[in-house]
Amino acid sequence: MRATYEDLLRIARRVAVDVHQQTLTDPITLAAGWRAVLTATRHHVMWLNGRLVTPDLVIDAPTPEASSLQALAQAIGAGADLLAIRNARSTSKLSDKEDFVAARAEVASIALMGANAVLRDLYPLNGGGEQARRLHAHLGKVLSELEQLAQSDTRRNGLGLLGGLAAGGPQLAADDHALLARATAGWQRAHEATAPMTLLTRDLRSMTAQLRTAGGYAWHLTDHLLSAGHRLGFDPYTERFLRALLGALGQFEANSARVARSWQRRLSDINGQSATPGEVAFLDLSAMFNRVARQDDRLLQPDDLVPDERTALRLLDALDELMYSAERVARLQQHAVAGLIMAGRLYVPVAELVQREPQRWPSGVGSQFKPKRWVRTTRPDCFSELTDALGAAAGHLLEASAVARRLAGTTNQTRPYGEDLAAPAPPALEAERSRLREVAIGIDPSTSGQEFDGPDR
Repeated sequence: MRATYEDLLRIARRVAVDVHQQTLTDPITLAAGWRAVLTATRHHVMWLNGRLVTPDLVIDAPTPEASSLQALAQAIGAGADLLAIRNARSTSKLSDKEDFVAARAEVASIALMGANAVLRDLYPLNGGGEQARRLHAHLGKVLSELEQLAQSDTRRNGLGLLGGLAAGGPQLAADDHALLARATAGWQRAHEATAPMTLLTRDLRSMTAQLRTAGGYAWHLTDHLLSAGHRLGFDPYTERFLRALLGALGQFEANSARVARSWQRRLSDINGQSATPGEVAFLDLSAMFNRVARQDDRLLQPDDLVPDERTALRLLDALDELMYSAERVARLQQHAVAGLIMAGRLYVPVAELVQREPQRWPSGVGSQFKPKRWVRTTRPDCFSELTDALGAAAGHLLEASAVARRLAGTTNQTRPYGEDLAAPAPPALEAERSRLREVAIGIDPSTSGQEFDGPDR
């Protein structure tokens, strides 16, 4: 399971309770710890389109030792880090301003618990020197601001869609099933980090093979979960969703087979083995699947793969990650193919182009000594078979991913997309910056109809 924003705030509140249960007697530790908490809170509120006016506490102290206040600052900062990976897709789903008000109130409430604990620990110090007096004066200023912010949520109805904003990957692995989920996320990130226009046809063929294999893995896990469901007592809804997932995977395989056949008639490079990061990451994913689903070079039977309900839940989590990542990789493949077509990087059989542009070939094609068998073109209608199959396959993976999320209970999560990880800077405290100008790269029409003496497929 991925950590959500609501999970991280819940952890931060638990750490704030731990702060109240401990007592700190060193004024330097108190001052340094509170400074870290306030800095993290300011940063967090900034990502929620808010602002803290009270400046940070200025102290002259060495690097502080680890304390409960430092742990609270890290917990508050973790939520801010999650907000920082917002992108265009996730931000569009978080447009409810009341959700941001509720989140600011919750963060301020957590920080207020830490401030009250610091104030409590200051009283027995009887002055405690210059650092303690400055800290006491600073708390007097910031407490009223935090209290006002903590009471700003009048709705009191939770965090809404904002609470479901999920981290960029699964939580730390504790068993083989969690390692499978993390390997799946690593495969997705490897493809997201690869520039689409650097891909060759052999890389795209490899992506198709990877997706078909991942679909086979998902089919195997789903089929065994359904078989084990009778023994484990799955409810009818779970069994129905598992059957729906099998149906979507079957439709995906049929369309991805069409994609594989279409690649046999498309060319943009010489043959060879793909060496993209996604190919390498998929080898790790395959190794983890074999570690989970095989023993002594044979596939485990349903009773062995899913011995109990707890294992079934872990497999559902891994299946959710696998379907989500596969759908993302399929969309990236679509994007890459569209870009290569627009750039005139893919070839078609020359006869196919002659049918659509007979006026360009009045005297036949090539010469009698060396006929031209392949030509480059930017005409999208020459690739309709390929693009239609890619779209249909990706659509069925999207359906499978939605069903897997229902089974894993992650339907309300809003997960980040890798190519959009650059989050918009929060406007509250940021100075004006010059905007980068977007430059559209045009397509050179002269590339249409370029010829290639490639191998006859």
